[in-house]
Amino acid sequence: MATFEVSKTLVKSAPELWAELEGDTLSQAVGEVEVRANEPEQSLTWEADGAQGTAVLEPSGWGTKVTLTAEVEEHVANLGFWARLRGQKPPEPKHQDIEQKLTELLDHLGSAHRKPFTRTE
Repeated sequence: MATFEVSKTLVKSAPELWAELEGDTLSQAVGEVEVRANEPEQSLTWEADGAQGTAVLEPSGWGTKVTLTAEVEEHVANLGFWARLRGQKPPEPKHQDIEQKLTELLDHLGSAHRKPFTRTE
């Protein structure tokens, strides 16, 4: 399994980030996932087809450090010796750009989603 890890300190509270990670945000980034909380507002695990990982939230100065990890199955071993000898290629991995998707997820989590002071007249 290939392992990827990205982390970033975000200027948001742990409960705010937790609510987004428990919702659909992780599924939108990685694909359909099943999320399980290990320690509320601190650690969760997720599983998708062909990948699994964790999200860990830690207090850090003025914000929260978010560390996302992913382990992706590699399909090279699933192709037999004779198939490789005949020149068959292994199937493309489902999560070949997982590191980029996790980095984009961190950027999305760090951005403001609402305008706190909107004026209605």
